[in-house]
Amino acid sequence: MQAFIKTAPGVGNMVVAEAPVPVPGPGEALVRVKNSGMCGTELLVYDDVYRGRNRPMPFPLIVGHEASGEVVEFGPGTDGPTPGTRVGIEGVSGCGRCFHCIRGNYNLCPDWHHIGLTRPGSHAEFVAVPTSSLLPLPDDVSFESAAFLEPLATVVHTLDRTRPTPGQPTAIIGPGALGLLHLQVLRSAGLCPILVFGRRGDEKRLEVARTLGADAAIVADRNEAREHAARFTDGIGMALVIETAGTPEAVQTALDIAAGKGTVVTLGLARSTEIDALTVMRKDLTWMGVVASVRRHYAEAIRLIRTGKVQPERLITHRMPLADALSGVSLMRDCKAVKIMFTPGV
Repeated sequence: MQAFIKTAPGVGNMVVAEAPVPVPGPGEALVRVKNSGMCGTELLVYDDVYRGRNRPMPFPLIVGHEASGEVVEFGPGTDGPTPGTRVGIEGVSGCGRCFHCIRGNYNLCPDWHHIGLTRPGSHAEFVAVPTSSLLPLPDDVSFESAAFLEPLATVVHTLDRTRPTPGQPTAIIGPGALGLLHLQVLRSAGLCPILVFGRRGDEKRLEVARTLGADAAIVADRNEAREHAARFTDGIGMALVIETAGTPEAVQTALDIAAGKGTVVTLGLARSTEIDALTVMRKDLTWMGVVASVRRHYAEAIRLIRTGKVQPERLITHRMPLADALSGVSLMRDCKAVKIMFTPGV
């Protein structure tokens, strides 16, 4: 089968090549991938910035973790949805035994696995996953929309943690797919104004943000973001700030523009960065991180798609065969794409 593979540590070392069709083991299912979305994580893997959370990445490794497809078969002694069932795929799985897993928070499992990061991923014609990761799809959820379930579930996790209220001034830093999914969900929840901040090169992504209902979508450095936030809130600042850009400047900007007693959420970081703890204290801020998601978040993500409150396919700027995956990396690096959707096997 054709697959997009990180062959070794270091910058680059990614190729589209032939790989064996995976053989599902006990407790696993083989899925024929229909759609697989490129995530900013693949760019971090290409640049050798992301090297794993709790374990080193195994090489060679098929990347990709936002996918949908059809069940083909199961491993020995394993049952599950009927072959041919349309499914989304949950990215994270836990050990099932630790403190966090027992409480349903397997996204915090110290022995977690994540397809495309610790085990072979979805940028391939087939992927083997735990049966617990299969998400049977309603007929009215397309394969393309289902390929957004992993990031959309993370958005649901953000709302689960923050409990935003209508009329709450909100800023999103980073107009990539994760930021724009937050925009769609928060807009449907009645938050306003919603400002989306990007950096130079993000102009095309900010145009998409405007079409999705952002009150302002602006290229802004740290000082400019502070000025815009003050102008839209009569100098008070943003009650909720969601940072999805993953840069040290973005984190500091989030703290700058937050209102007193506001909430700052960090989702985009791939490495440690310093924060201004004095600002956190003096503003009486709530600062939280959100990592991945669990099953209940996926159920709500499916509901948001079915009700039309989120239209993830509006974020697809490029559709391409898997053979063009390296071109996709270039488009992501140059901020010319929001979401690239691969169709393996075409």
